[in-house]
Amino acid sequence: MQESIKNTLNEYLNKGSQVNIKLENCGKLKKERLLPYLLVYRYASLEDKSIRLVLGESSYLISPQTEEQDEETTQIIKYVSKEISQKVGAVLVLELWIGEEGGTDFSIFAPKDIVPSTIETLALGLKTYTGKHRRLGVKVEYTRMRHAPNSPPLLTLDQCQEAGILLLGLEIPPFFLDRKKGEFYYLEFRNFKIAFSQILRKCIFSFIRGYTSLGIQHYHTLGSTTINPSVWKIDKQLSELETKYQFLLLISPINTMEAKKEFHDKKFESKPKFLYRFLPVDPDQIKEELFKIDIRSIEDPTINLLFSAKREEIDKQVTMLKERGTKNFLFSSIRLYSSVDKALYRTAVSILKSLPSEKNKDEEWVDCHYLAEKCREEVSYYQQYFTAMDAKVEIKPDVVGMLVSQGQLYIGESFKVPKNRVEALVHHEIGTHVLTFYNGKAQPFRQMSTGFAGYEELQEGLAVLSEYLVGGLSSDRMRMLAGRVVAAHSLIEGHEFQETFKLLTNTYQFDEKPAFEISARIYQGGGCTKDIIYLRGLISLIKHLQNDGELPPLYVGKIALNHVPLIKELQVRKILNPPPLQPRFLKQPKPLERLNRVKRGLPLLEMIN
Repeated sequence: MQESIKNTLNEYLNKGSQVNIKLENCGKLKKERLLPYLLVYRYASLEDKSIRLVLGESSYLISPQTEEQDEETTQIIKYVSKEISQKVGAVLVLELWIGEEGGTDFSIFAPKDIVPSTIETLALGLKTYTGKHRRLGVKVEYTRMRHAPNSPPLLTLDQCQEAGILLLGLEIPPFFLDRKKGEFYYLEFRNFKIAFSQILRKCIFSFIRGYTSLGIQHYHTLGSTTINPSVWKIDKQLSELETKYQFLLLISPINTMEAKKEFHDKKFESKPKFLYRFLPVDPDQIKEELFKIDIRSIEDPTINLLFSAKREEIDKQVTMLKERGTKNFLFSSIRLYSSVDKALYRTAVSILKSLPSEKNKDEEWVDCHYLAEKCREEVSYYQQYFTAMDAKVEIKPDVVGMLVSQGQLYIGESFKVPKNRVEALVHHEIGTHVLTFYNGKAQPFRQMSTGFAGYEELQEGLAVLSEYLVGGLSSDRMRMLAGRVVAAHSLIEGHEFQETFKLLTNTYQFDEKPAFEISARIYQGGGCTKDIIYLRGLISLIKHLQNDGELPPLYVGKIALNHVPLIKELQVRKILNPPPLQPRFLKQPKPLERLNRVKRGLPLLEMIN
């Protein structure tokens, strides 16, 4: 072993500092901490893309398969493992290789009657994965030979015993490539890598908990705690690209009030003509820039998954901007926000049939200026705890209702609401949308504030739930959410604007004003299903809470429900920071009491304050 490598290893072993050693012929040893395991991958050629199975993990050694390099690799493994095993009791060395063409089994090569729980955990994880692939299977072979058939062993069993090493081998079937055709199935490989990373960590966690003195509390801790600088560059590129356009503003009409008057004057018989802001960007240029971003270079499987999904979402949004005002806009909207499924439609109809419209002529109404002042007061409250919150509340003549974009709140100049709904709206907009934007800005990833893919559904679910928790979810508000679903269903069924409007007024007893506003939002751009996410998001969030999910972690930034385990992993790995803000109502007894009722199974129709 070279003296320079030995000196670097000694510093790592003495201080526990990260080590990245480049070996000859593009080999590499990476160990972030004094973790008692090492993944080993020997390659015949740098063209072997399967090397990426270990890249992104926190402890691995990759090396070219030559006699000379094998000797140095053996010396490094023995030297590092002996020192670590003396500190914590044992070290797991797992060598991986890709099997021969036509192989369909994951084969685990292991000692008999030693570390059975570790082997069982690895086998179970692989069996769970192969359950989705008919061709693949898992088998365990108890043998002294734990290396690829066409390779010499890196370690003898005597060397393992001397260095305190448990040696396992894993042959992976080449289901994601075809060597004869020279084809590599990237998506299949990427999906496997994401699953395999979790399988490996659970296996290693089982070994560490059972056979070493190291006190690790969660398998996520074994993930990498360092981020390649290229990840921050990619995060910045995605974020800057998205901030070049304000999607919600650009698909919202600027002449809603005029269109409403014209629709009324024509006795509701012809569909209104909506006008939109000029596009400040060239959609084709945005797409060119988008697909130049090298997301495939991200080796961390969790971050790669999040960023890949975000790129797909931006692509869909830009396509919608390009198709604005055409029939294709609706089809792209369904790709982005999905359609109305049967269960959601039945729930919406049930709400509209069960809840009467509230027509209280004596209630007090307030204008946009009153509402804006209350929102500014709420911003000031949160600024006590997070001075970096610089949210502005702005009244705009070309906005209908309330809209949060990039952490700023816009209120329509003509917007009026019942006074008893003000607190609910303040918590909806400021306590949810603005708060999660600034919690996201406190994180290292910009995507936490601009929003990971699909974040809007959870956002709106949280926002509507907050209305209930503060005592402001009215029957009319719930009917509004249900009306949006029914209107979207009508749109998808091919009905024109005026037909949907009459469906809302005649069949479901909506007044003209809310019926027009619902229809306008659903038919904007050429047809948009976005508004179904309010009711769908609320229903999904309630299920999450009733399945022992917690509410406070969901305010960490703009995330989707399916991101919760990924965000938890990144928090355990110390990549994400604790959020600086929590909604004000989570500190108050009545909202917490209502939250507990929801968790205990409160029916949706009983969530009316």
